[in-house]
Amino acid sequence: MSGKPTGVILLAVLQLIAALLYISAGGILVMAALALGPFAILLAFPALIIFIVGIIMFILFYGLFTLKGWAWFWALIANILGLLGGILRFDTLLTDYLGLGGFAVSLIIVIYLLLPATKAHFR
Repeated sequence: MSGKPTGVILLAVLQLIAALLYISAGGILVMAALALGPFAILLAFPALIIFIVGIIMFILFYGLFTLKGWAWFWALIANILGLLGGILRFDTLLTDYLGLGGFAVSLIIVIYLLLPATKAHFR
């Protein structure tokens, strides 16, 4: 186990891209909320949640890239939650191509993380 498996590096990079998108979206929504005046709270709370999710994703990126055991566990949990979210909105999942893509990616990540060879790389 001298090097990082290519699949894990790919997962980490995908995690980084998602983190940057969430952080950017959260920041943009916070700026938009500031322009709303008295209605700012309606957008500020969801924006803050999106921003925090982005920070958590960035931490997961670091953990996956450095092969930390906690990152394997939390990436598995996060993607299982993504699968459950997709199942709960199954009625719209088949017509929501972005949601369907996210569901498929989460499924692939869960399967990949559960492979014994992948799990062995995390300490």
